[in-house]
Amino acid sequence: MFSVLSNKSFRNLFLAQNFSLLGTGLATVALSLLAFDLTGANAAILLSSLFTIKMVIYVFFSPIAGAFSNKFNRRLYLVSLDIVRAVAAIGLFFVNEIWQIYIVISIIYVTSAAFTPIYQSTIPQLFHEDEEYTKALSLSRLSIDLENILGYMLAAFILIFYDYKSLFIGTSFGFVASALLILTIFLPKVTESEAIRDIRFIGKITYGLKKYTVLPELKGLMFMNLAASAGGAMILVNTVILVRALLGMDEEALPVAMFFFGIGSVLGAILVPRILKRYSVWKLMYFGAYMISIVFIMFSILIILGVFNFMLLLIFWFISGFGYSFVLTPMGRIIRSHAREDELSQLFAAQFSLSHLCWLLMYPLAGFLITQFDVTVALSSLAIIILLATVISSGYIKDKNIYH
Repeated sequence: MFSVLSNKSFRNLFLAQNFSLLGTGLATVALSLLAFDLTGANAAILLSSLFTIKMVIYVFFSPIAGAFSNKFNRRLYLVSLDIVRAVAAIGLFFVNEIWQIYIVISIIYVTSAAFTPIYQSTIPQLFHEDEEYTKALSLSRLSIDLENILGYMLAAFILIFYDYKSLFIGTSFGFVASALLILTIFLPKVTESEAIRDIRFIGKITYGLKKYTVLPELKGLMFMNLAASAGGAMILVNTVILVRALLGMDEEALPVAMFFFGIGSVLGAILVPRILKRYSVWKLMYFGAYMISIVFIMFSILIILGVFNFMLLLIFWFISGFGYSFVLTPMGRIIRSHAREDELSQLFAAQFSLSHLCWLLMYPLAGFLITQFDVTVALSSLAIIILLATVISSGYIKDKNIYH
């Protein structure tokens, strides 16, 4: 898998992603502490509103970014966005009013919505073979999972010596390092076809989204986004309830449970290139979705029977991590296989938008189900959503005779 790092452009792009993710991880911790500092017990309300704004910006702004990204030098485009994010992160160091948080964070979210899908659409241009591209996707997935683990550890270490606002300086450093690395990369120029050039700007904004409503394979992918977000929302939103309320564990048990989910996802990402040598992308994604739904159903049954414990939770979340990675990691291959080079930015922007739309729906649903009903209703309901989404997706793929 690591052989793709011999490609200098990808290696530096990969390192840039890691610095950017590390900065984002530090900002998440610092933002939580800043919210508590400014609002006290109402910090959860402030944070939930910020995360909702994040999802809304990602849904609506990323297609706009995809529409005009091909008009600029891609390297300078990405570097400029990193610089804006770095300056905004420094701005958070001086924030002392709630309204200031909303403005600065919105700037970071808008630039991230413009940055991430274009970064994702650049990787397939660096590799011509599916096998090599799959390894690159696995490494990217691996770095996301590792940064989720290591970012919190680094933040905890820094907080031993410095005030939490120093984490915003670390965030800014991460974005600056990303920009410097991207400057060293030669990225192939994307020349728009005549068909794309003739489309008006508004048409370009919706171009990728329209392809998701036309191509059966992309329709299938859209429903797999729903399956992944349903599984992820249950774990990310409700694990704290499972650990603290259901099992009565101390707060230290929460990061342990999330660590097992993260490790499962890391190992799953490592296995993806090897598995895809024998099985199709779609089979792997469907297998991963079914893994998560079966875990949720078993989980629910054991809770009803009263035989559930923390060790079983760790095992279930570890298995779910594998399934989650099996669904998410290969998605880029499906997009690349159904796009011309000049369509990649629009399609990856559409994927970014639609996937976050699914999260925007599933986050509150997961919280609503466990709050208004109970854990078993939340688990079984989200398992049903995963199963239905997967079955609908497979229906689109079988129509094209590529489900093999």
